[in-house]
This record gives sequence, structure tokens and C-alpha cells, in this order.
Amino acid sequence: MAMPPTSHASPDLLERRPAAVPELASLTAALSEDLDQGAWVPGPLERVLASRLLVACSGDGQFTPARLRETIWEGSVALTYAGDGRLVRLLADLCAVSAHPVPEAEPVLSAAARLLERTARSVDGAGDED
Repeated sequence: MAMPPTSHASPDLLERRPAAVPELASLTAALSEDLDQGAWVPGPLERVLASRLLVACSGDGQFTPARLRETIWEGSVALTYAGDGRLVRLLADLCAVSAHPVPEAEPVLSAAARLLERTARSVDGAGDED
């Protein structure tokens, strides 16, 4: 198996996107609402990858482009199809926002973290009282 890309990301991929924070906020809110209503039910791959990402971030609580790229890499092509690719879009938006941190992104990053925590939980709804 090939090794995932590390710190040699193309500058184009990490270029500051002014709309990245609002895009992440919108996608996070839409996924949270769909999760609440049962319109989006994370599958096993999505739950495992969300859990692994949260473990990787547990030391410092920070999403980093490297951690997010590794998670996307682990999901491979299957993640782009799982759940209509919604989780991978969230991870890509998180990567864009975390590549150029700005103070106004903190509430959005916190909301995304809570969504990933919920995604990582078992689909039986245990502990899903948020």
C-alpha cells in the first residue's frame, strides 16, 4: 500500500479560501440537522474514520491539514461514495479552514468536532442526546 501524502501538499490545495469558513459552517449545520432527523445515517466507514480523526486530535484538540488528509486517504475512494460523500466534503472543508486558522473559525470548528463525535458513535443512538 502506498504511503499517504505528508507535508508536501500543493500550495494550491492549501491556498486561503475566503469562503471556507462559511462553507464549513453551512455543511456542518446541514449534516447535524440531517443526523438529528435521520436523513443522514453515518455508515461503518464514516464512523470509524470520524473516531480515528478524533483520537488523532485528542492530544491537542486541533484539526490539522495533515491529520485530515490522512483520514481522507484512509477512506480512499469508498469515502467519496459513503453517505453521498458528505463526510469527505466536511473533512475537505475542515482541511481548508485548518490550513489557515482564523479566530472567527473557532465556533465552526467546535461545531464540526461535535458533529464528528456524534458521527463516531454507534448508530443505535446511545448517548445521542445532544
